[in-house]
Amino acid sequence: MITMPTARDVFPAGTPKSVCEDFNRRRKSVPTAMELFRQHGGRLTEADIIGLSDRQMADAALSAGVKVPGGNETRNLIRAELRNLAGLPPRPDSLTPATAPAPTPVNAMARPAGTLTPEQLDALLGLGLPVILVPARAA
Repeated sequence: MITMPTARDVFPAGTPKSVCEDFNRRRKSVPTAMELFRQHGGRLTEADIIGLSDRQMADAALSAGVKVPGGNETRNLIRAELRNLAGLPPRPDSLTPATAPAPTPVNAMARPAGTLTPEQLDALLGLGLPVILVPARAA
């Protein structure tokens, strides 16, 4: 299994906590979503995605070798990634003000769920590790 480095491995000391937490949520959401997508035979509807329970996501995360999602922010990212994988349109209403990450100096521009900032992408590519690109429908 290929594992992605944690925020601690990617970002320099002093990086804002919110940036590191967002990175680690995204790091966990991709393999969890891919495992759920595999479990459903690559066929998911919007109703399937909305109907996923916390337990199903937790089991998929463990199967994928990552920690269990601990909050709605991560579960929303998993659902957003599943929509991308299933070719469904994004649901901007799924990120409410209570669950949307607060803007930071590094993350000042709004981005679709599941995307990295240019700084995060540069840091990942700078590690020289294999990178998996997942196509996503433009909003």
